[in-house]
Amino acid sequence: MRERFHLYSRYWKSWWYVFAALGALLFLLIVTAVIFRGHIPLDERSFEFLILGAMFLILLSLSVVTSVIIHRYIRPLRKLAEEARIVTSANPSHRINIRGGNEVKHLVKAINDMAQRYEELKSDIWHQIQHAMARAEEEKSILAAIVAELPEGIFICNAEGQILLYNKQARRYFEGEEKNNSSLLEPCNGPWKRESGYIGLGRSVFGLIDKTLVVQALDEIAGKLERAESRVTAHFIAVGNGHRLLRVEAVPVLNHGGELTGFVLIIQDIIKQIETDTRLSFLLQSLTQGVRDSMKRIRTAIEAILDQPEMDHLQREGFKKMIHREILESGAVLDEAALDYSGHVSTMRPLVRMLGKDLLTIIRQQAEENFGMTVKIIPSEEQNWIKIDCYSFLLAVLFILNRLQLETNVDTFTCKLERGGKFTNIDLIWKGKPLKIQTLREWESEVVVVGREGIPSTLREVIKLHGAKMWPATWKQAAGDDLGLWPRSYEPTRDRSAFRLSLPDVETPEPDTLRKTSVVLPSRPEFYDFDLFNQPGQTPELDNRLLAELTYTVFDTETTGLFPQVGDEIISLGAVRIVNGRLLREEVFDQLVNPRRYFWQKSVEVHGIQPEMLESQPAIDDVLPLFHRFVEDSILVAHNAAFDMCMLQMKEESSGITFINPVLDTLLLSAVVHPAQEEHTLEAIAARLGVSIVGRHTALGDALATGEIFLKLVPLLSQMGIRTLGEARMASERTFYARIKY
Repeated sequence: MRERFHLYSRYWKSWWYVFAALGALLFLLIVTAVIFRGHIPLDERSFEFLILGAMFLILLSLSVVTSVIIHRYIRPLRKLAEEARIVTSANPSHRINIRGGNEVKHLVKAINDMAQRYEELKSDIWHQIQHAMARAEEEKSILAAIVAELPEGIFICNAEGQILLYNKQARRYFEGEEKNNSSLLEPCNGPWKRESGYIGLGRSVFGLIDKTLVVQALDEIAGKLERAESRVTAHFIAVGNGHRLLRVEAVPVLNHGGELTGFVLIIQDIIKQIETDTRLSFLLQSLTQGVRDSMKRIRTAIEAILDQPEMDHLQREGFKKMIHREILESGAVLDEAALDYSGHVSTMRPLVRMLGKDLLTIIRQQAEENFGMTVKIIPSEEQNWIKIDCYSFLLAVLFILNRLQLETNVDTFTCKLERGGKFTNIDLIWKGKPLKIQTLREWESEVVVVGREGIPSTLREVIKLHGAKMWPATWKQAAGDDLGLWPRSYEPTRDRSAFRLSLPDVETPEPDTLRKTSVVLPSRPEFYDFDLFNQPGQTPELDNRLLAELTYTVFDTETTGLFPQVGDEIISLGAVRIVNGRLLREEVFDQLVNPRRYFWQKSVEVHGIQPEMLESQPAIDDVLPLFHRFVEDSILVAHNAAFDMCMLQMKEESSGITFINPVLDTLLLSAVVHPAQEEHTLEAIAARLGVSIVGRHTALGDALATGEIFLKLVPLLSQMGIRTLGEARMASERTFYARIKY
C-alpha cells in the first residue's frame, strides 16, 4: 500500500518562537518609551497607539506562552496516554519517545521503566503458562495428527454447521487433489475454471453438503436417543468433487445440559468400499461353487467305496487318490483366498437417503463412460428424495440401460425423476420400439453385472430390496400426461417408449434452522468515492455482533499503477482469513492476474512483478468468481480499503461479480485508536504495534501484515468502548481520513 499524507503542523513550532522573540523585543521598546515619556516628545494620540500596541504584544506573548505550554506539555501528555495503551494492550515491547518539557521527559522515563518491568513480568507469566500447557498441547497435537491421517474424511462442526476441524481426506473428497497455493487456477481444455468448493475453518459445511441431509440425520439421531437406542448415529449419501459418491456417518456432540453443541461427519468413498465388498462376495460365490463341486466328487468316491466292499484293489486305490487330490485342491483354494481377503463378507448395505438429482447425475456420467450412450436429464422443480443402497441400485439402473441399448439399438435416452402419489418415479424414455414384458421377466432373473463390476444378486432381488417396482410404461405415463409433469419442450409423440422404476416416496421437508436436540452427553491515494459505510451486505444483525466473534477476510491488491481511470488493472490478489481471533496462514488466496495490457517499469520496481510472470495467468474476470467464493460470509478488511474496493467495483460489469460484504479499514481504525498520531501508513502502524512486515508490496504479504495489525487494533478499540461491528463502522466514519480526498 502507498499512502501520502502531507501534514504541516510540525513546522509551525519554529515560527511561534520567531513571533515570541519579536514580541518580546517590541514589548521592551514600549516599556522604555513609557518610562522615559517625559524625555520623549509624544503626543496623546501616539501614546495611546503605544499602549494599544503594548496590549497587543502582551496578548501575543500570552499566545506564544500558551502555544509553548500546549506543545511541551498538553499535546505530549495526550500522545503519552495513547502510547501507554499500546504498551498495555497491543505491544508490550513498545517504548515511548515523546518530546516535551523536562517534567514530561521524567514521566516518559518512568513509564518506560514500568513498561520494561511489565514486559518482563508478562514474559515470565507467559513462560509459566506455556510450560503448564505443554503436555495438553502435546496430547492435542497427537489427536490432530491422528485425525489428519485417518483414511476417512472428518468434519467436526458446531451446532450452526461451521467447520471447527477437518482433515486432508475431507479436502480431497470435496476439493480434489491438493494443489500448489501459488496458483489457484489451472487451465482445463481452454477456459479457466475450478469446480471445487472452498473448505476452511469457520466456513459452513452446508456449502459442501446439502443442509437438509445433515438436519435429517440429526433428527434421526434425536429419535434414536429418545428411544434409548444403543447406536445413535445416522447415515446418508452425499456427492463430492467430480460426482464422487460419499457415505456420511453423522455423530452428535452434546453437552451436559442435553443440547446439541456440534456434530462429527465421518466420510467414506462408497464406490471403493463397496467394490471391495463386491469382490469379497464374488470370492464367496466362487469358493462356494468350487468347494461344492469338490465335495460332490469326494462324496461320490466315498459312497462308491462303501457300497462296494469287494471292490478291486486298483480301483479302490484310484478312488483314494481322487479323494486326496480333491482335498488338496480345496485346501489350496481356501488358502489362496485367505491370503487375498481376510475377514467376513459384508452383507447388503442399509438404505440411506439421497437426492434424486444426484443419482441421475451419476447415472448419466456412468452411462456415457461405460456404454457411450447419451442420457438427457429433465430437471425437476422440486427436490425429490429416495432411499436406496446407492451402489447396488446404481448398478441395477446401468444394467437396465445396457439391456435397453442392446434390445432397442438406441443410444440416446431421456431420464426424469418426479413424484407421483406415494412413489417417486424414475422414467427412462427413448424413441423407438417398446420393451416387451417377457423380455423384462428374463432380465429379472439375471445377475446384475455391468462390465467388470457386479453384485451377487439378481435384478429382481435388488428391486425387491428397495421395495420398488418396474415395468414398461405407456407413452402417456412417460409424457407425464397423467400428472402434467413433462416440460413442453420435451413433449413426446406416440413413437416414444418408456421404462419406469417406482421407489417408495421419502418425505423430507426442508427445515429453516438446525434442530436443537435435548439429549445427554457423555499506502495509496483514494481516487474514487467508494462508500465503505453503506455496503448492501450490512445488516442490523451483523452490526450488533462483537468484533471478536466475526469471521474476516483480510485482502490486498497489487496494480499496474495508481490511476484506474486511465486503465490501470489488478495484477495480484492476496487474502487470508481470520476465524475466532486467529490468523489462518494455511487458508490463503494468492493469485497473479494477467492485466492484458502493458504497464510501466516504475510499478515493477514497487511490487517486483515482471510482465512475463503474468502471461500464463488468468484474467481478472476469471479470478473474481473464485475470490468471491473465498470471501463469502465474512467481513472484508483492508488498509486504505477504498482503493482496493474500487478496483473490484470497476470489474462488476465485466465479471458479473458484486462484493456486498461489510468493509473495515485498518487506516481508519488506527485513526480512531490513535488520533494524536501523525502517520497511519502500514509501516507506521506496524512499527507502533510491533508487527513485522514480510513481503512488503506483495498482495499476500501486505494482507498478512494487515491481518496482524487488525488483531492488535481490536483490543484497543474495545478499551474505547468500541466492541461491535456497527460501532467500529460509525467510529471510522467520523475520522478525518474518512472524509479526505487526495
